[in-house]
Amino acid sequence: MSRWRAVVVLGLVLSAAGVLGLCQAGRGLRSEHTSAGGVPVEVVRAAGGAPGRPAVVVAHGYAGSGRLMRPFADTLARRGFVVALPDLAGHARNGRPLSGPGEVDAELAAVVRYVRSRADVDPARVVLLGHSMGAAAVVRAGAADQSIAATVAISLGDDGAPVRPGPRHLLLIVGGLEPVGIRDATSKALAAHPDGRRMVRVPLVEHAGVLFADRTHREAAHWFEDVLGHRPERHVLAAKDRVAPAGLLLAGLLLVVAGVLVRPRGTRPPTVPALPRGADLWWLAGAVLAAPVAGLAGGALASRTLPSSVSGYLVGYAAGAGAVLAAVACRRISVAPPRPAALVTCAGFMVAGTAAVVVPVQAGLTSVVPYGSHAWLVALLALAVALLLGGAHAAAGPPYSVVVLALVSAPLPVAAAAGLAPGFLALVAPLMAALAALHLLLGGLAWRSGTPWWATVPAGALMVAWPVAASLPID
Repeated sequence: MSRWRAVVVLGLVLSAAGVLGLCQAGRGLRSEHTSAGGVPVEVVRAAGGAPGRPAVVVAHGYAGSGRLMRPFADTLARRGFVVALPDLAGHARNGRPLSGPGEVDAELAAVVRYVRSRADVDPARVVLLGHSMGAAAVVRAGAADQSIAATVAISLGDDGAPVRPGPRHLLLIVGGLEPVGIRDATSKALAAHPDGRRMVRVPLVEHAGVLFADRTHREAAHWFEDVLGHRPERHVLAAKDRVAPAGLLLAGLLLVVAGVLVRPRGTRPPTVPALPRGADLWWLAGAVLAAPVAGLAGGALASRTLPSSVSGYLVGYAAGAGAVLAAVACRRISVAPPRPAALVTCAGFMVAGTAAVVVPVQAGLTSVVPYGSHAWLVALLALAVALLLGGAHAAAGPPYSVVVLALVSAPLPVAAAAGLAPGFLALVAPLMAALAALHLLLGGLAWRSGTPWWATVPAGALMVAWPVAASLPID
């Protein structure tokens, strides 16, 4: 068997294993989608069972979704809880803009009222769990409603300022690799009201990874069960039941795409182009220095005009930086009519590469279906990223364009840390870097197999833009 066929077969095997694992993740559970005061909610419970169960309302963080928190429902529902997973304002299926903490608080209160009204829930045994933005929201909700029996706050940030009286029976969980500000805020919250509170530091996990740690699920489940006097129906921890098979599916689909890209086509591998020299090199160096400045200016403008401040900033940054690189590239490239075979490869790679990323993320991680304004924000960010990728490839040529992209993009998280850009970009930057690296890897395989660099740009733009813009909230 040829090497590329072996890679495709391995990819298909991993994909099948991932699909099977995802199909098994919800076994024994019933899920229903409803609305509570206009808030989309997924309610998960074990199939069958008696009424009057304890319930958990789970609040996701900024750029999260109810689907991101589904592993907590898989764990807690099998242990005998009814679990409500709302999509909060501006996120996923919720079309309301995220106007501020007050909007989130009102929606969370509406979901609590809905859960208490359900026939299968004991209204005296409703508890809360939240992550990041959601952690601050459940702390405020537990403080405002002292009938909430217990609260678990994961990765509580600076917006979770101590409130008096605090929520009853508050458990604070923080990842050992979280940003210092989150760890400090969690410690301050513990010090403000030490009675009835406990803090757990989960080692070797960061801001997102803490959600999929067995320790996090174990501590939260035991905290609720001890406070409520609830005996678990099954001692289950399902922290990785979805993300692990989704990872297999992602790896499998990417291997299938890679195998197809490297199959022999009877064409010679391209020669590595010469690095620009003389005046062209000086122009390129100037563009690398000027592109971040144009990006920061474009980001500041777009974040104020588009309906999502963070997505808007990314659109403006990519478009501004890409425009500078593209302008310099126009000095040294000539445009030739594309061959039909290259157009077919471009379209196929765009569809397959995008699906290889988006499908596993939707199936096992978080909601990336673009609802409402998210749809055209995905398209807009994809166009901006395409300009950035195309400008870098045209200005320097692969493989040197990888260095250009890294130098042009590096100031973005630095600006976020310095307060010159939305602070959340510091958390988004690693995700975008990973997606861009994935594009460059697959694009490099395609280029080595004779595919022109421009045919890889649409796939790369969508692979980067779709998961990011579909997740970031409308505000």
